[in-house]
Amino acid sequence: MKKLRFFRDVLAQRWGTALQRIPLDPGFSCPHSGCTFCASNGSRARHLTEGMTIAEQVARGKQYVHDRYGSDGPYIAYFQAFTGTNAPVEQIRAVYEEALRLADFKMVIIGTRPDCLPEECLDYLEELNQRYDLLIELGVQTANDVTLHRINRGHDFACSAEAVRRLHARNIPVAAHLILGLPGETVTDWEETARKIAELPFCGVKMHQLMIIKGTRLAAEYAAAPFPVLNEYEYAEGLEKVLRILPDSMTVMRLTAETEEEGLIAPKWWMKKGQFLEMFTQKFNGGSDSRFTPCLTDDGTYTLYHPAYRQHFHSVAGAWEESQKKYIEPSGLREKLLNRSEVTLLDVGFGLGCNASSAIALADELQSGRLAITSLEFDPNVIPAALTLPDPPNRLLLEMIRDHAGCIETGFASLNLIFGDARRSIPAGEMYDVIFLDGFSPDSNPELWTADFVALLAAHLKEDGIITTYSSAYPLFGAMHEAGLNIYRPEPFGRRRPGTAASRLDLSGTLPELSEKDRNITLKSTAGVPYRDPGLASTRETIFDLRKEEVARLRAAGMPKWYKG
Repeated sequence: MKKLRFFRDVLAQRWGTALQRIPLDPGFSCPHSGCTFCASNGSRARHLTEGMTIAEQVARGKQYVHDRYGSDGPYIAYFQAFTGTNAPVEQIRAVYEEALRLADFKMVIIGTRPDCLPEECLDYLEELNQRYDLLIELGVQTANDVTLHRINRGHDFACSAEAVRRLHARNIPVAAHLILGLPGETVTDWEETARKIAELPFCGVKMHQLMIIKGTRLAAEYAAAPFPVLNEYEYAEGLEKVLRILPDSMTVMRLTAETEEEGLIAPKWWMKKGQFLEMFTQKFNGGSDSRFTPCLTDDGTYTLYHPAYRQHFHSVAGAWEESQKKYIEPSGLREKLLNRSEVTLLDVGFGLGCNASSAIALADELQSGRLAITSLEFDPNVIPAALTLPDPPNRLLLEMIRDHAGCIETGFASLNLIFGDARRSIPAGEMYDVIFLDGFSPDSNPELWTADFVALLAAHLKEDGIITTYSSAYPLFGAMHEAGLNIYRPEPFGRRRPGTAASRLDLSGTLPELSEKDRNITLKSTAGVPYRDPGLASTRETIFDLRKEEVARLRAAGMPKWYKG
């Protein structure tokens, strides 16, 4: 594919309006003991409950569509739960025909398995296809037979290939349901699946990330021997590779899966479905060579996705608001500016300039103490990239920084932007009232979170100074503890876990202290082992290896992986 062509857009063009799905459970269950990843409800829609009649399901679906979309039809009858053709054809016909009489259905979508399509069922589907736009969603999942056996699918890929050929011979459209991230598979496996799918007469594809759901056999396997799961950035990269292999004629039914949060074990994504869709669509349609990808956050401001670190520069809960909640407020910058003639700020990880801009805006608003900011940034491309965002709130500042080589003066603030490795960029001898630590997360950018770098920051921190950061990683707590800093937890924003503040002072009267549980996890388990970077010049691979070796030594000496006292 060169461009994404979404199924919903194809339907809108075909019918002149959006068709809303009414999910239905025909009550047919599955033909075997079940796939390891499948929930006990067979992916039944959330607003349906077990035991509802078809009439009740249709009525509930119509009400749901009306309340959510303001639509009273036309509709798609979506036989979604379990296996839509796992019953005698007389029973299939009776259930389907009853449902189709109850609303203005223009289309029928049936989710089923390749081993549940006997000839008499195909006869009925062919007949149904004469009266409605029919689409079969075929559960393929992967072309790797080893994986299919491991997840207990009960069929091989040859069965899927034969099923789509038989359906295609009767002019029945078929979309392939595929899962990325199945245990044991790599990008190579996903690409091989895509190539095999591209050779078969599928008209569309429905993509899902693997989700580990409570109560499934996969959840038990994961608990016994955890295996890698895909975050949204890893999934986006693999998804793009797969879709690029598929032909332009195929439509995209869906890009991601959803489930109720309380039932999800992993992966826990930061991004909401709409945010992922926007990020991925821009990334895909903009070309695979895009340097950065814009993403609209919940407070209406934009951030950028950095492909090298596989993360956004700011929380998708709100790029601008995160600056206030994780940096400006917990640092006590307002009070410092009101009570001091000069306040010095070290901004580690300038990024899109939100933190520095927020600090400058506060200084100019208060018109009290003067603020002197030193900002450090590794990548000079971020300034022009930030200026491509739609209406960034700090556009004027970014333009001034660009036009004045990183050195600017405002009414009550100054900023000096230094490009290079932050480990070697802090001006010698300078001391700071406030330090903002805003690198990419420790598991992707460990260089800025090591015990050695935190010690360097502490050496540049005034006696009553404070470090604030969004991160709440236990290795960071370990590094701050080794540096002799007291650790505090500001109010959460955007994530369940709050950010972190650290100081030599006792700030317990203004900021919540690190909990006893988190302190014990940090000091009494290997979770709190900090990253190390002797010489402040190691590669991230070396930093990871050093921590892995230290954790192994401590585990061998009896320290637990996780404190559970």
